[in-house]
Amino acid sequence: MSDLPELYLHVRKAAHFLAWERPQFAKHFTLVDAPSPSALLLSFGPDVLEEAARLPARARFAVLFPGFSFNPLRNETTRREQLALIDEHFAQAFINPGPLELAYAGASKISFYPFSIDLALVGAGRVRTRLDSLLHVSHDNPQKDWQRSEAIMTRTGLAMEVFPPRDPLELERHARALDRANRIRRLSFRAARDRLPVGYYGHRQTVATYYRHDGFVHVARDVKHPEFIDGKYTASLMEAGATGAIVFWHDSYGLGNGLETVFELPLDTRLAAERLLEIRGSLDVARHSALTREEMMDTFSPQRSVSARATRMLELV
Repeated sequence: MSDLPELYLHVRKAAHFLAWERPQFAKHFTLVDAPSPSALLLSFGPDVLEEAARLPARARFAVLFPGFSFNPLRNETTRREQLALIDEHFAQAFINPGPLELAYAGASKISFYPFSIDLALVGAGRVRTRLDSLLHVSHDNPQKDWQRSEAIMTRTGLAMEVFPPRDPLELERHARALDRANRIRRLSFRAARDRLPVGYYGHRQTVATYYRHDGFVHVARDVKHPEFIDGKYTASLMEAGATGAIVFWHDSYGLGNGLETVFELPLDTRLAAERLLEIRGSLDVARHSALTREEMMDTFSPQRSVSARATRMLELV
């Protein structure tokens, strides 16, 4: 019988982000399938914080990150309600460096942890030797400000792509193809697969798109939307860098660039395109590509990310 403390991972909409972290949590805890007064509880995602506060637990912890229609930075009601739940029902809440650190500045039960990406799915990486094509990946929502990245990439004159495609007809065709594949599975007595909402493509297809391009561009302003919020760096940015792509970014929240290999661009599309081309003209692409992958793999490894949270949880109990 394991001597590790029991842990119940409470998750709903964010199950995808938990999938590659679960094996790492199992190194620090005995994972259980239901909450109980003898087990620790880790609430995973902003959408389950309120529900988790009502569940039995030896001690409750929470992981919060931007998204899922919760914006505590711009929505005072959301911020007030989440802080009240954390103060009353949780021993600690974990957040990434980024906009949530502005929202929860001064809160007593907040700890930072590094975001993680699925390194196994990202794959072995590919060292870029030229910077001849650019990519932007995001969902079509206001906070992504993706038209700005598209405009910058267009101004450079380099080959470029916005993914997933923004053509509604193409997105609808993609969704119908997934539904058709599920009907075929059911007819052959196989389990249907959960379909992502229209506008999202499968993770493997997205990763394959990173590999088709040499650089990645995400330049977005903070649109101060009451619902939508972005992270300091997007998951797509981290994943693209982990494949070896050269990464360009804008410091939307004025929190500083914590990644040595990521190039910062100004918000103005003309100036950003000019800066990108200046960098391209002087960059040792192969060397920087290898360094970018190395930094992303180290900074956003699930092992490092989970270890930071597990260590803090065990300190508190």
